[in-house]
Amino acid sequence: MKILCWNVQGAKKFQLQQEVGFINRTIKSDILILLETMVNMHNAVLIVKRLGFQNYSTIPPQDHVGGMWLPWNADNGVVNIIAKEARIIHCTVFDKINSNQCMLSAIYAPAQEHEKMFLGITSSI
Repeated sequence: MKILCWNVQGAKKFQLQQEVGFINRTIKSDILILLETMVNMHNAVLIVKRLGFQNYSTIPPQDHVGGMWLPWNADNGVVNIIAKEARIIHCTVFDKINSNQCMLSAIYAPAQEHEKMFLGITSSI
């Protein structure tokens, strides 16, 4: 099972659809995590449906910052969304080919150090 994560820094760009199409043709990922989409929910649904994945879950940006999309194909695996928070999607993933199951948490951590405390992330520096 192939899982890719990409900080797209804005998903409204037409180039995004071309690049995801290239990823789908060459790498053939089963799950693609897109971070920092910065797209409202109305536009997110329109765009994510054109990316070539069968299923998806989204988190809207807050004040034009952040946003996350988790599109996936069900051919090789089953994704079950467990919980969504402002910056996190938790799910279980069952790999049909290897009959393995795992927990996947996609996290878009804030860049500002003082905001990381809310996620329990602290710098060791």
